[in-house]
Amino acid sequence: MSTSAIQLLGILRKHSLRFFTTADVVILSGMKPSAATHTLSRLASQNLITRIKRGIWVNQLADNLHPYEAVAPLASPWPAYVSLYSTLADAGIIEEIPHIIYAVSSNRPGQYHTSLGHFHIHHLPEHLLWGYTIKQVGHARYPIAEPEKAFLDLVYLALVPRSGLGFPNKRQKKWNLKKDKLKKYAARFKFPPLVDYLKRNVLIEDSIKNMRGSLKGIRTNVPRDKDRV
Repeated sequence: MSTSAIQLLGILRKHSLRFFTTADVVILSGMKPSAATHTLSRLASQNLITRIKRGIWVNQLADNLHPYEAVAPLASPWPAYVSLYSTLADAGIIEEIPHIIYAVSSNRPGQYHTSLGHFHIHHLPEHLLWGYTIKQVGHARYPIAEPEKAFLDLVYLALVPRSGLGFPNKRQKKWNLKKDKLKKYAARFKFPPLVDYLKRNVLIEDSIKNMRGSLKGIRTNVPRDKDRV
């Protein structure tokens, strides 16, 4: 292994770089861009690092790499977070485990096939990029939507032409989601078709429960035959 390659591995270890760019290497090492690219290619040929997008690399020597960590670097410099089917499966809301990693970003839509997995990143307007947290799993940290926001992201994109996504589907019709948060978050979208969908397909469960409760109360108050005059 060349001196420059050993130097570069030392830099990755020193700065705990899990995902990084060619520009990062140039700045931290002082190498010329052409030399940095050549050294990175050498390390990649030995499977010590992997390129996941032009100019973006993953350190294969990093501990506990998680595929979801790649979402932010793939969408950079635009914000992004794991959402849609991936979040719903991660939270146990849907039974099926998708073989694709789904995310949303204010960047244009993109599909990426990498050593960490296949990624589908869908476009959301920047004013809708909220409702997510930073999750820590071991040494891995990544942004992921709250289940209610992931559900609404999916419904919104299903209602938007040419997104290529369908409505959420579940074998058992009941959705294990916080209804108050769904209502609150849906209002923030300011998109009436989204609210209408919720009323027809999700919040209708509460309406049926309330109706049954009312009917039960009515039956309870009906006088029995022996009480009638």
